[in-house]
Amino acid sequence: MHCRHNAEPFAIAALSIALAAPIAAQGPMRLDALGGSFPGTLSVSLGPGPLFQFCIIAMGIDAGPLPIAVVDPADTRVLSVGLQQLDLYFGQFGFDQRYALPGWTVPNVPAFLDVPLFFQGLSFGGATTVFDEVSPPEAIRFAPAGVFRDRQVYMTDDRAFGTMIPRADGRWMIAGGGRGALLAQVAVRTSEIYDDVTDAFVFGPQMNAYRSLHSATRLADGRWLLAGGVNLTNDPQALCEIYDPVADAFTPVTSMGTARAGHAAVLLADGRVFISGGLDTVTTGIDTIDHTLNTTEFYNPATNAWSPGPNLRTPRVGHVPIVRPNGTVLLAGGVSFDNLIIIKVPTVRATTDLFSPATNAITAGPSMASARSLIDAVPLPNNRWLLAGGIASMTIANQGTPTAAAEVYDAVANTWSSAGAMATARANQRAIVLPNGSVLLVGGANGAILTPTPLASGEIYNSSTNTFTTGPSLNVARAGAAAYATPQGQVQVIGGGTTSGSIARVCEWYYF
Repeated sequence: MHCRHNAEPFAIAALSIALAAPIAAQGPMRLDALGGSFPGTLSVSLGPGPLFQFCIIAMGIDAGPLPIAVVDPADTRVLSVGLQQLDLYFGQFGFDQRYALPGWTVPNVPAFLDVPLFFQGLSFGGATTVFDEVSPPEAIRFAPAGVFRDRQVYMTDDRAFGTMIPRADGRWMIAGGGRGALLAQVAVRTSEIYDDVTDAFVFGPQMNAYRSLHSATRLADGRWLLAGGVNLTNDPQALCEIYDPVADAFTPVTSMGTARAGHAAVLLADGRVFISGGLDTVTTGIDTIDHTLNTTEFYNPATNAWSPGPNLRTPRVGHVPIVRPNGTVLLAGGVSFDNLIIIKVPTVRATTDLFSPATNAITAGPSMASARSLIDAVPLPNNRWLLAGGIASMTIANQGTPTAAAEVYDAVANTWSSAGAMATARANQRAIVLPNGSVLLVGGANGAILTPTPLASGEIYNSSTNTFTTGPSLNVARAGAAAYATPQGQVQVIGGGTTSGSIARVCEWYYF
């Protein structure tokens, strides 16, 4: 993988003088380094940059710092690529406003394990310095393909049910969550960011409220609304705040009309946020289900105001919201209760509701084949959604039994079809769509909702064959973990409840 092209440090800087006025770039310049699996491929590109402007991609095996002042005394910026085996790749932005290096084939060499490569990009033509833009740095660390790798990288705070939010710098932030049992949360107000250069977590901005089992909804302008959830004392709250990725700050906004946790939230086509169901009270027992809500409300970011919406046909918590192409919202499943004389009997729904923003009304939707709750809907091609597993049954005596059954919702036709079954019944798992279009489902828990047994196993769903096969297992069994597809092309799984009854601080990566 070691190669050089015009590698004499910054020797080509003078060539920038010959540039004609280029077409301006759209947005800040970013470097994308994708790969890390062995065997596998590694690709690196830089952009956007002005058409035909010259640029450099620097690569090294140490993180520096390397002051740019060694080349240009007027430039006080510092690179996160050091001099150790420094390679410099010189090129120009093309018609797509990007400069890409030829991809590398990474052989199956165990000695590559955890070896880092650091990358950063620079463009020429600054008004007062030789270099114009300097991209944020990126780092790749290598590991075997097809398995999870635990490098013993820890968050400061242990947390489950945190929410992942992308930042303006390309990194992701986990916000909130808590420790303790599902119905006995001790929420946090911190956020933490994984820094791929240092291979460590750093604190991000603090939220204004402690919150877990909350919702996080991306608004039309790129900001994020965080609503409700349980607070430090495990009580549902109405407090809300907005995270602005540009300002990198949380700001309080108007509270909801009703305190709620475990609710569903989606962005509507008109820019409002639609919130439904949840719990307004949490106890440590199954009687918490008595406090499931059937109310809905809207947040309008233009006016910073909440307004009530139509009631659901049945109370729901832990249900699945799906926005259809026609703008209506399907609300599927969830934990609920039935009134039996003078008592409320907990149950899990197979029914769905359909909310129409045009009529502000809720009507019956098509029922699922299996009742289910406490899962995420996974997007598939052609406006379809996979719902796999979840808590499927519950009574006063039975505190929740998960299912392995899966089905697919066609959001255009408004119909359900079978997707077979997983090998293991599970709820509160994480699901990520992989680059080849398959879906990785990993972790979660089986057993009762109040006494879950976290799982380490994983399964892969193939939408072309509509079947599940055995997938990679986690190094640490976890339920209610956070997961996202990293900018480097792996899946990172963070936190969650473990088999020891504790909440994990350690994270791990899946290399595919």
